[in-house]
Amino acid sequence: MIAVARADLRRMLARRGLILASVLVPVAIVLVLAAVLMFLHTRNAVDHPTVGGDSFFSFVSLLGIISVVFGTVIGAIFGAEDVASGTLRYILLTGFSRLRLFLTRIPVLAIVAIGVALPAFVLLLIGALILPHAGEPSVTASDVGRLLLSLVLNVGIYALIAYGIGVAIRSTGGAIALALGLNLIGISLFNLITRAVPGVEPWLLDSALTRVSDGGDTSIAITIVALIVWPGVFLAIGLVRALRTEA
Repeated sequence: MIAVARADLRRMLARRGLILASVLVPVAIVLVLAAVLMFLHTRNAVDHPTVGGDSFFSFVSLLGIISVVFGTVIGAIFGAEDVASGTLRYILLTGFSRLRLFLTRIPVLAIVAIGVALPAFVLLLIGALILPHAGEPSVTASDVGRLLLSLVLNVGIYALIAYGIGVAIRSTGGAIALALGLNLIGISLFNLITRAVPGVEPWLLDSALTRVSDGGDTSIAITIVALIVWPGVFLAIGLVRALRTEA
């Protein structure tokens, strides 16, 4: 199982264009934000006294959206490419079961999707600490831990949802389109519509993720269950499809 996981990890990292874009685009956005804010600061420090600190670190929400987009694309490709490229039959000829193959790829996907999001997060944190700011940076260790956990959960969960969709759809282009539409619009629209139903809000995915990033009164147990159930549903759909897919 470890050998297969390593092979999948190498295969995913071999997509250099996608991996580099997933790392460099968020990093470039952080650098552009820092450059623009520094320009405004140098031109008029009175009106723009603070560049770093928690105001700069608050851009982690923007970073999260961008990282979710790339995580979704990575997850969809990872789920669909074996069948789309016709290599699934050769993998199965090694005697590796469909179930083990499906489950082995989940941690590999999480490592890749979350890993490519971390460099921009670290750069954002460094900028918050070293760029000009009034007084102390006001970025605490608890802020860093909370927002890092939020980023990891957002990227990981949406990547897993996309993976389930990719396995179910079996077409790379279709899986990417459907996963992006669902992750960026569909789930949020569903959450918005069902929010009016009494007692449903704590179980919605965006509510659970907000509970992690911003805190709130929602039960921690409900939050954990919601964060497991939402990707679990799509993974279950993908697994059923994977077990029935002809090589």
